[in-house]
Amino acid sequence: MRKIRSHYGTPEDFVAAIRQDNALEVFTTDGFEPGEEVLLELSFTGLPGKMMVRAIGQEWHAARPRLRVRAGGTVMCAGTEWRKVQFLQRVGTGDIKLTARRRHVRLPVLVEVRWRRRSERDFKTAALSEISEGGSLLLTQDRPDVEDEVIIEITPPGSARPLEILAIVRNSQNDEGVGLEFMARDMGGVHRLREVIRRLVEQ
Repeated sequence: MRKIRSHYGTPEDFVAAIRQDNALEVFTTDGFEPGEEVLLELSFTGLPGKMMVRAIGQEWHAARPRLRVRAGGTVMCAGTEWRKVQFLQRVGTGDIKLTARRRHVRLPVLVEVRWRRRSERDFKTAALSEISEGGSLLLTQDRPDVEDEVIIEITPPGSARPLEILAIVRNSQNDEGVGLEFMARDMGGVHRLREVIRRLVEQ
């Protein structure tokens, strides 16, 4: 499966590129065939990372400079892949606020999650970045305190059931979010967590 990058100048540009019937307009010089499965690397200015989305090519056209038409085309997404696009749409419209990153990170891959404090019942929507087997960075405006225990709900790629992971806040000094340490032995086990992280990073 080929990776295709599509960058949008502003959040508004990305929102405007979303079409009905699970279609998305992409801007890329990498051509693709109708029916070809591709891995999209989506980003727009202000987004603290990149979202990887599987899609099916519909049509592609080369750039037409005289008409001021950029190279690109249309792709289709389905199921959990379309929900990723809808998540980015909510970020683009400001319904979900993620702090913009100021520096390069090792794994700037965004993963949509739900989270809650262990003492609470209601989940909040946020994103994880800098994911590793030991922990991650939780990008959220409602920042839990250091030593707070939180439940992270992740839906692994290709899975219909979310996985709940217990984590503890170890660092709140980061401007972008709070640093989490996964407590894998309490929920799910080390082996399952490693598999989930591998699938999230490689998706």
